[in-house]
Amino acid sequence: MSRIKSAVGALERRLAGQAWFFHAYTFPYRALLRRELRLAAVQPDDVLLNIGCGSAPFSAVLAAQFSGARVIAVDMDPRAVTGARSLVAGLGLSSRIEVVLADAANDPLPPASVALVALQAAPKDDIWQNLRHSLSESGNRGRALFRIPRAGLESEYGHFTPGTAVRGEVYHRMPTFERTILCAVRADRSVCKVA
Repeated sequence: MSRIKSAVGALERRLAGQAWFFHAYTFPYRALLRRELRLAAVQPDDVLLNIGCGSAPFSAVLAAQFSGARVIAVDMDPRAVTGARSLVAGLGLSSRIEVVLADAANDPLPPASVALVALQAAPKDDIWQNLRHSLSESGNRGRALFRIPRAGLESEYGHFTPGTAVRGEVYHRMPTFERTILCAVRADRSVCKVA
């Protein structure tokens, strides 16, 4: 595990249960998450997988609050899952957000119509291949959002090669990632679009 990912994970595990920390931590992500949800056209009838939720599943919480979608937060670290479940329960969102222990690159994932893959989730190419099975069950509606690391941070967060055409891009003003790519699973092909 990289130094940045280790430090962030330790910080999240230590402070995730603190309401002040969670609200401060989510502040810079609010507008970004709204843009991502708009890009993927997430609706209340969607089921959203949040891959790599960590101990402070802020993306899962904000996605549930902003879109009304049912959210399944996934992490492969048992300590992160325990912390995430505790935080979700403490926020009173257990009926809208389920937290599961799974390796998104290898384990079968629940059926969903959309996925949001966290920056630290890796290996992204393997996660994408596995997600395509989970998302294909929603017919032509399956789509996945991947946060892409800034140049020079690929060694920390991994590379992603979706193998399809880029259709535009919008950069985020985050220190570790600069954009989000939307990949759509369709019966006839897979398409990626940068937002």
